Amino acid sequence: MKRKLCVAPSFNCDDDMEELNVAALSSRKESVAPLTAERDGTLFRHSLSYPLALVLRLRVLQIVCGISTLVMGSVAFIEERQKFNMGLGIPAGGFSILAAAVSIHTSRGWSLVTGGASVGAGAAGVLWIASGCLLIALIVQSCRTILDPSGLDNGDGEAIEDYRPSPRDLIVIACVQIVLAASTLFSAVVCARIDCTA
Repeated sequence: MKRKLCVAPSFNCDDDMEELNVAALSSRKESVAPLTAERDGTLFRHSLSYPLALVLRLRVLQIVCGISTLVMGSVAFIEERQKFNMGLGIPAGGFSILAAAVSIHTSRGWSLVTGGASVGAGAAGVLWIASGCLLIALIVQSCRTILDPSGLDNGDGEAIEDYRPSPRDLIVIACVQIVLAASTLFSAVVCARIDCTA
């Protein structure tokens, strides 16, 4: 009876591992290639001429600025001893949040994805008008606070010492309110321009 001898193939660990790595990398490249080759600027068979990603980023910025304006308005309301000067940030921030949230669902790019029409566009317009008026009033009031931080002149140039808030704190709050309100208004104008031109 003849016995067959099995000779084990030579096994070089470094070479085989390198071949495995090359094979794994090439299979990863092949799996990604069809995804990049098929991207032709469409989403669910709709053209992406509307910059939905940019508009959604701006809407998120508006919501964040609205929340921050609301918080800073609350701080100003407390700091100014319950006066509603820079406390305008409370309703201005609230309307900005609502307007941005409604605008997300009524934007043209979102309706392309969901297939729905912009039903609440009128409501979004009214909310943005109210928000814009309140934000402009907040900017004006904040500028007045920067020019006269005490805000408690009684006509003779003398302020009532017992109720005087810290002028430095009021100036900082006013500057933050101006930046937040201007950012919200600017992003709203950019979104409106995109909606009108795209």
